[in-house]
Amino acid sequence: MILLSDNKMTSPSRLRKIIVVRISFFCILFFLSSPIYSQNNLGILVGPSAATMSGSYIKGSSGLEWGFAAFINIDKEFGDRWSFVTGINVIQKGGKKLMLAIHGDSTYGYQSMYLQLPLLIRAKFPFASGKWYVAPYSGFFIGGNLSMAWKPGEQFEFEEEGADENSPGGKPKKLEMGIPIGLHIWRQFPGGSRFMFDLHYELGLANVFQEAQDAGLKAKNNVICAMFGFSVPLQ
Repeated sequence: MILLSDNKMTSPSRLRKIIVVRISFFCILFFLSSPIYSQNNLGILVGPSAATMSGSYIKGSSGLEWGFAAFINIDKEFGDRWSFVTGINVIQKGGKKLMLAIHGDSTYGYQSMYLQLPLLIRAKFPFASGKWYVAPYSGFFIGGNLSMAWKPGEQFEFEEEGADENSPGGKPKKLEMGIPIGLHIWRQFPGGSRFMFDLHYELGLANVFQEAQDAGLKAKNNVICAMFGFSVPLQ
């Protein structure tokens, strides 16, 4: 089906994206305003990212593209075990010496910057007399592409900036979605402050390139992050 908006047709894929964005912001507003939580925490995490791409559009890859990630997060605890976690995540993704399905045997490197909005559920488990906690989590994220640089695979530096419809792979898609699966470990200090470690994997669900989507193929981001940081109680 298609919908009419300002006398223009909205495709089903665009409609799904609009619905996902609106539901995501509704969930954040609901959880931030809900009175059922016992404690709020504000934290920041930074560290390296190691990324690659996969899917039918990617014929091969020679390794990981290294970058960085930073996460400013708010977690709202309810009960003794569960938390809802959200915030703003800036992360580099990409791929090293990728061979693309419709570009022969040449290889290319890509490095992208994304701004992400995660919606996570986390469960914590104490150990070491309650001073340390381990907390697995998962959920969903929606993100936007801020920039993409590319290079021929044999080059070391990214000299080609601003991937567009004339670049190998075509114009980068603006919207990204995915599933993070991770683990928080933290040391709890008196007063509620924490020293934290985060290790997680992000499985991309949306195409990275417009060219891949137009060809009916898939090119998705996959990235591993290891971050360190701290959090403090807000109340």
